[in-house]
Amino acid sequence: MLSSEGPPHTIKHEEHNGIDLDVVKAVLNRLGYDVKFHFVPLGRAESLIKSGDFKAMAPIFMAKDDDNFFVSLPIVQYAPTVFSLRENNLNPSNLAEIKGHSVITFQGAPGYFGPFFDELSQQKNYFESPKMKVIPELIRKGRYEYAVLDKYIFYYFYRLKNKERDVSIFTEHLLMPAVTASAVFSDKDLRDEFNRELAVFLLEGGYQRIVEKYLGKLEK
Repeated sequence: MLSSEGPPHTIKHEEHNGIDLDVVKAVLNRLGYDVKFHFVPLGRAESLIKSGDFKAMAPIFMAKDDDNFFVSLPIVQYAPTVFSLRENNLNPSNLAEIKGHSVITFQGAPGYFGPFFDELSQQKNYFESPKMKVIPELIRKGRYEYAVLDKYIFYYFYRLKNKERDVSIFTEHLLMPAVTASAVFSDKDLRDEFNRELAVFLLEGGYQRIVEKYLGKLEK
């Protein structure tokens, strides 16, 4: 199976493969398959699936079935989120209302979030960090008013060394739509088999257990 590293969704590690890959691996294991991971750029992964050199890849976004390319049901939902410190009592109702405030996000964010972020990136108090792991700490310390980051990535790095760390100090502003990610298989029958077992896995709470493995419990 092919992937590209991006913690906590995909991790190049023998025991901890990340949320997305753990979901796929767990479902395939339940079906009796062994899974080995290979990490390459996702564009390259798509080509290798279509050529039949590999059986599967994840994650993939907004894709459709094609020759030797069969997209599964969603395995995870990415959640682009705006974060602030609860004590600051910030309550934007849309993205336009964070303009003029200090904002930190990840490098290349405008390419993911559209024209508004192109405009936002021109303000003086906007910063794109090359290291996503520092973003939660910079918000906790009050260096920026807002952070824009995937919810899972934010809490993964905030709780990297302590899964019990208090998350109630943050407010989540859900101002952007969630994005579903899927797996892809080179064999249609395998994709269909995976989909059936994935539905059972989700109903049994398997997804939540995997998320908590990386983030801990997030109830506030």
